[in-house]
Amino acid sequence: MSLEDLKQKIKEEIPISAIIGNYMSLKRQGSSLVSLCPFHGDSKPSMNVNDSKKIFKCFACGAAGDAITFVMKHRSLDYIEALKEICSKQGINFESYQEEKKTNPKVDMAKRILTRSALLYRKTASSGAYAPYNQFIKNRGLDEEVATTYSLGFAPNKNSISEYLGTINDEKERAFALSVALDIGLIRRDKNNPDAHYDTFRDRIIFPIWDQFGQVSGFTSRAIRDDQKAKYMNSVDSFVFNKGNILYGFHLAKNTIREKDAVILVEGNMDQVALFHNGFKNTVAVMGTALGVQSLERLLSLTKNIYLTLDNDAAGLKAMERINQQFASHGIVAKMVSCDPQKDPDDFLKANGALAFQEKLDNAEAAFDFLLSRLIPEKLPEVLDRKLEILHKAFELLSPMKLELAATERVVNFAKRLGLRAEAGQIIKNYQDHLDKTQKRPKFTVSTPIIAKTEEHNHEENEELMIMDESFHVEVSPPQIFMSKMEKLLVQELVQLPSLLSLEKMNEILDLVSNDEVKKYVGKIRRITMEVDDNEYESVVLNLTNSPEYSIDLREVVTGAFYNYKPKEANNKTKQRILFDLKNKLHMEQLKNQKDELKTKQLTCESDEEMTRLLTQLNEIERNIQNLKNSKPEKIR
Repeated sequence: MSLEDLKQKIKEEIPISAIIGNYMSLKRQGSSLVSLCPFHGDSKPSMNVNDSKKIFKCFACGAAGDAITFVMKHRSLDYIEALKEICSKQGINFESYQEEKKTNPKVDMAKRILTRSALLYRKTASSGAYAPYNQFIKNRGLDEEVATTYSLGFAPNKNSISEYLGTINDEKERAFALSVALDIGLIRRDKNNPDAHYDTFRDRIIFPIWDQFGQVSGFTSRAIRDDQKAKYMNSVDSFVFNKGNILYGFHLAKNTIREKDAVILVEGNMDQVALFHNGFKNTVAVMGTALGVQSLERLLSLTKNIYLTLDNDAAGLKAMERINQQFASHGIVAKMVSCDPQKDPDDFLKANGALAFQEKLDNAEAAFDFLLSRLIPEKLPEVLDRKLEILHKAFELLSPMKLELAATERVVNFAKRLGLRAEAGQIIKNYQDHLDKTQKRPKFTVSTPIIAKTEEHNHEENEELMIMDESFHVEVSPPQIFMSKMEKLLVQELVQLPSLLSLEKMNEILDLVSNDEVKKYVGKIRRITMEVDDNEYESVVLNLTNSPEYSIDLREVVTGAFYNYKPKEANNKTKQRILFDLKNKLHMEQLKNQKDELKTKQLTCESDEEMTRLLTQLNEIERNIQNLKNSKPEKIR
């Protein structure tokens, strides 16, 4: 059975009210059930739930969809997580609906080895026989509950993992297991004896590293003696471990991140453990000096409220600035929490306690404001060129936010702090010129270095690796493009009266649509109307639409359009009138957007000649708007 089978089972066999009723109190009202809508500040029941239609719709804010969409929106889950949650509440075995896939024997073996190794390390630690581990737990103020939650382990000064793998009876399987363990860096080959192996981690405290699903994918280890070469060593990057795309503690923190709608991002494993232990359970740790694109998107799917609490040193500041830029490129203004005078959250909690850290969170300032303040010298320069040089550093810092108000307001205020007397419009114009130049550069990327097998956990070394290795990188995803008001109206009209799609003027209307998703969707609906009977139309379209490939915006519009849907037909005159109105409104929206752009340019124009040209363009647009308002459809017989 497949996930598509599961989707159909949820849709056909479980009333939507039974699923939504797990989260909201429903009350019968006529043929529907009603509830307060959780997607806006609802004071009276505005959300209707229709079991026969198998959809919900809020008549106040417009939220709409099927049961899966409701759980995704209400719980801030992705599609698969929503299916899992519905299954857990309805007593369905989710695993039985996972499509059978050809598993990779190498990946399966790696997972088995890593899981078994974590158990061995944990068993060794909990035996009580190793004083260095016992002393570490005592010094850090950790209790047994925390040690168990994190499966904290100990690697003694012997080859526990190599010996375990050597006990596998089947010779072929044993050789395969040893080769996989070598590939993932858990053991190494003895240079003096190619047939012998030794453990990578020895005499070290062990922190298992989990992926987002709670599967052990690698380890971080901490030295127990000062003479050990690296204080911290990580598993090497491999086919099962990519440091940039792992957030330490994410599987423990994700539910609290959703509930609190905020995440605290720290730098080290112990910082995450310490904060989690002190009640800040919405904390995760980065595994390097930058977030991988998957980690970034994983966090943004849960919350837009980001608190950066990295180490209070030069390297930590660089990492904070880099990560802040990554969030800014998605339109997020992250906040910064300084642990000054302590180095990190772990030390801060020991010295000041949880209440003091909560106060730091409550008073956190935007990371941009902190970084901008650092650009201003104690004594302002008197030379204009020096001031402009500092201003351009601010432009560079804020550039990921582009022309968002959060950026332009800061640019203007920063210029005033420098003592520049130029008008706000002129400052913004210079900032826009800077953006125009820098946008021609290669796209902002997040490098993910290949980590050396004896990697030491320090910022300078990581920074060097980030610069040297450019072979592996990922692009930050562009911001989501939302549907405009008129595009939503267009989709609503077309799904409710699909015969409009066959008219010739439909292509002219689609030329006025800027959203590619809408264009592609309309093309699919066109094909459906030619392939299905009228009595199948509604179910086929809803089934097509309520899938993870479409945005929530589109799914809500289509589902809402079907809430009170009844098949209808219209004469040719009525259909032409509808298309005329749609075309006019879309064209009007397009012209108004152009008008707003020109008005923005007016604020920053530098000459009378430029102002005259802008006014001419505005007058032309205004005439076109008036012509549209006065236009009438052609007479149709």
